[in-house]
Formats: sequence, structure tokens, C-alpha cells
Amino acid sequence: MARRATLGIWLVLLALGCGGDDSSGSGSGSSSAVPDGGFGNADPIDVSTGTPGSAGASASGGTPSSTCADTTVRASRVTPTVILIVDQSSSMSEAFEGDRSRWDVLRDFLLTSPDGLIADLQSQVRFGLALFSAESGGSNPEPIGECPMVTTVAPSLDNYDAIANIYRNADVIEDTPTGDAIDRIIDDLGLATPDPDAEGNPIVFILATDGEPDRCEELDPQNGQQEAIAATERAYSLGIRTFIISVGAGTVSAEHQQAVANAGLGRGPGDANAEYWVAGDDSSLRAALTNIVGTQLGCEVQLNGSVTGDACLGTVTINGKALECGGADGWELSSPRHIRLLGQACQDLKSGEDLLLEVRFPCEVGVVF
Repeated sequence: MARRATLGIWLVLLALGCGGDDSSGSGSGSSSAVPDGGFGNADPIDVSTGTPGSAGASASGGTPSSTCADTTVRASRVTPTVILIVDQSSSMSEAFEGDRSRWDVLRDFLLTSPDGLIADLQSQVRFGLALFSAESGGSNPEPIGECPMVTTVAPSLDNYDAIANIYRNADVIEDTPTGDAIDRIIDDLGLATPDPDAEGNPIVFILATDGEPDRCEELDPQNGQQEAIAATERAYSLGIRTFIISVGAGTVSAEHQQAVANAGLGRGPGDANAEYWVAGDDSSLRAALTNIVGTQLGCEVQLNGSVTGDACLGTVTINGKALECGGADGWELSSPRHIRLLGQACQDLKSGEDLLLEVRFPCEVGVVF
């Protein structure tokens, strides 16, 4: 059973901003609306008096000082968008565990109700679906008909029925034009244009595939690796992170998986390699999907401001206990507007009641509201 992850917490995020006539640090963080379900104070807090008022004001109620002063920044619970991108190539019909195919095992876990991944988490995650393939009629490099062939279900909360209606009736086709498909998915779902209603909420692609990619210009042999990487890089440039799962051990080369994983998180030469998953059986496939989605859910906190400096100069505490920046049980800045808790800190945030998460940045760390 996929574990439900809920947040029963209070979030208080503080940015130590320099005063003066800089309007970006004068309490403007209080003007943005908090989405339903968000947490935070309704008004900026004048820390010199402990009462609602203009951030940066002096204790006597005078004009803002030229020294650092606390401003309260609203925070809201993150509602991730997860697009499940499923390889519809003919090899997905091969045996995976016992007499069940890769296609069936993946679909069954995603669509089992009430304990499957989508049914269990659909109220907390905007799930979407994209099935992709192409048809060449064997070893013919030229596509027959449309390429890529993509079927999508737009992401939404409580989306199980819409996804199940499409996914249950689908079957494998033939080829794997991964890069062309990712580009089409971005365009078909309108992800190249930011949605103001979803601003600040992460978008994630989970690519479940069982083979090396090809491309619409040449469906056979499988020479679509660079196109797949380029499309993943494009997605990342739009703020979309991509995670790759090999459905079956040894079906996708480690080199290609690592390249896609790195592109999906914006990792370049000299950076640490990103994680990827190889699922050789039912249980490891379930674990990979649950791990990826669970990481997006509940461990990221949206900031109502963008951090432009060295975030590790800041401090993050849970109930007064300091967390280490970059530590295994600490925190990291996952994007200019998001903090992600790690390890035990993540588990505390998911499972605890009445937790106080406090984030502070000193003057030398830029925070733009």
C-alpha cells in the first residue's frame, strides 16, 4: 500500500532583509495570496514589537531603519504535478515477473484501487498521464502515420477516473521515440507556458521505459539518445524535473539512464550524478515509483520569495532544532522558491503534528519578493 503523506504543521518563514528604500524588503511578501491549504501569518510581523505592522519599522514606530530587520514571508503547502510518461513500445509486453508483462505490472500498480499509487494520493498530487510510441512495421526506419503517437490526460487533483479510462483501454504499440514524445507532451499539455494558478508548485515527469530511445526521423535502429537528452534538458529549462525508471533490469543502458537523470535535474559536468532507478521486478518497480512521488510530496515547502544568494548561509529549524544545510537529515534549496527537507527531517515533517518550521536568511543572501 502506498503510504499517505499529509502535513499537519505550521510554517513560519523569515527572511532577514536589509532596510532602507528597497521596496522588495519592506514587507511586500505579505501582499501575495496564499493558496487554499497554505500556512503562515496573515500580516507581516514587526519583530521589534511582536505585533502586526510594517516589516523593518523601528520599535518606536518610525521609518524603516537601514539595518537588517525581520520580515515574515508566507509559505504554502506544495501540491506537486506528476506526469507519468509511459513507454508503449512492443517490448513492454515481455515477461516481467511470472506470467505478467512489464506493461501489466506497471499499469496494475498505478491503477489499483484503493491502494494503488494514483488512487491513494490523487487528493494531494496533480497526476497526469502520457502514453507514447510510434509504428514502423518492423525494421522499417520510416514511421507509419503520426510520430510520435502520444495520448495524454491533463494533470489534475482527483484524476484517477480520467486516467483509468484511458490507461485501462490502451495497449502496447511498437517503437520508443522518447525525445519527440517529451517535446510533444510539453506542447500538448501547455507546459511551456507557466500556469499562474500553479505558480511555485513543482512539475515532475516520471519516465517509465524499457528500452533505448529511437527518433521519428529514424525509428530503427535506436539512435534517439541525444534527442531524449535534449528534450529532458528543455523540460528542465521550463522548471520541469524528470526522473527515469528502467522497467526491467538491463533493458536501458546505464550510460543513457545516467545522462537522462542528470539532464532531468540540471546536473552538468563536475556535478554529482543524479539518481535513477532500475526495476527488475514488481516490488522494486513499486518502490521506485513510491519513492519518487513520495519525495515530491510533503518534503518541499514553497517560499513566498526567491532566494538569490548562498542559501546555506541561512538557518532552518524544526521546533527550534537546527538542521544542517545539505546534510543527510537536513535541508536543501531545491529551487529559488522551494526548500526540501531530507532524511529524518522529511519524515518529521510528514508525520509530525503542530511542527514549527522556521527559515531565516541573513542580509548577504538575496531574497526577492
